[in-house]
Amino acid sequence: MKKNLLIIISIITIPFIMLFIHLSKKTNLPNKTKETPKIVQESPYKKYGYNINVGLSKYKNALKKTNTQKVTIYCIGESNMRGEYSSDEVNKSWVGIMKSSLQNQYGNAGEGFINIYEGALPPGTKPRWTLGQNWSVSGALNTITSNVGGFGGCLGVSPKNATPATLAFTGTNLDLLYSKSPIGGTAEVTIDGTKVGTINCLGEILSFSHKISYSNLNNTNHTLVVTPTTKSKIYIEGAIASSNTTGIEVDKIAISSKGANYFSNDFTKKIWDLAPAPDLVLISFGLNESGSHVPVENYKTNITTLVTYWQGRGSNVCLVTNQKPADSWTTNWPAYINALYEISNTYNIGLIDIYKAYFEDYTEAQKQGLFGMKINDYSGGSGTNTAHPSDKGYKYIGDIIYENLK
Repeated sequence: MKKNLLIIISIITIPFIMLFIHLSKKTNLPNKTKETPKIVQESPYKKYGYNINVGLSKYKNALKKTNTQKVTIYCIGESNMRGEYSSDEVNKSWVGIMKSSLQNQYGNAGEGFINIYEGALPPGTKPRWTLGQNWSVSGALNTITSNVGGFGGCLGVSPKNATPATLAFTGTNLDLLYSKSPIGGTAEVTIDGTKVGTINCLGEILSFSHKISYSNLNNTNHTLVVTPTTKSKIYIEGAIASSNTTGIEVDKIAISSKGANYFSNDFTKKIWDLAPAPDLVLISFGLNESGSHVPVENYKTNITTLVTYWQGRGSNVCLVTNQKPADSWTTNWPAYINALYEISNTYNIGLIDIYKAYFEDYTEAQKQGLFGMKINDYSGGSGTNTAHPSDKGYKYIGDIIYENLK
């Protein structure tokens, strides 16, 4: 009986022991469980880009080499590109937001072009140029409709005395851009209080974008001072500050109250011909044309002139539509947007649709806090300005453009 019982217990126990050994072995094996593939979420802002990968292929390829070379972006436009009514036009304009994001990802090549135009702006814009008493900036006035000259479309002109022009900049290198004329004079240039040279604005004919370079500076904040040494006029266009030969440089060429026709002429092209072609050009106009009831076909012609010029130089081009202003500003905004899409298709260039991002409606965008305050209020809140974004609105635009350009 005992023997039979032991046999029965053995028959029942052995399978459980074998199962335990089998499970133990499985537990000691390396974990070969398949990992769940990571899903890369595409930015929702990508939907506002049109023909980006194809139209900007050359620029996108250049981005892959920013560890060994500099990638340059020109931003050409009007007040919306300038960042008018933001609380800080250098850093909180959409150009500033886009620039900071790109440089954080691909490397900071420097501040880029600092237009003398900043010297004509109110303190609330936090300009980097400070002009002495009675200096003027030709091209800054709203009434000027044709380019006065200079890389950025403006000229700072001295009052025939020793009052200086001062620039606060950061970087290791600086290119000072100036013009010459038959009535030009000379000026002394200092950096951080040390004389570094002179410029001579006297020339037989009016000519632009002469350059003098200063290098081997510490990569920190500096102060450049240009002081006239004669009673003749000095002509300053601006300066290009750099801090590295690799990474991203963004040059902003944007003036309030201007249309595309301000830059789309042979006079401007001859000036730009003197500078190396950028990798990418962002073009954004329309607010002033629509507000002045410029025919859509004229607007389209001027934008096309800019597009074909830069394509001819070998640059990729991307159009940036502006948000729709209030109906009191314009009633035919969609026609301007359609014209830009037609140009994008005809010339195979990129387009970023801020009109679409702003709900194609001023009232809804204003409710969302995307528009700016009353005139000359730089608090950047949402309020009564019917065309320009708030700080929130500019950041939204800058983030959209960055997501499509990265």
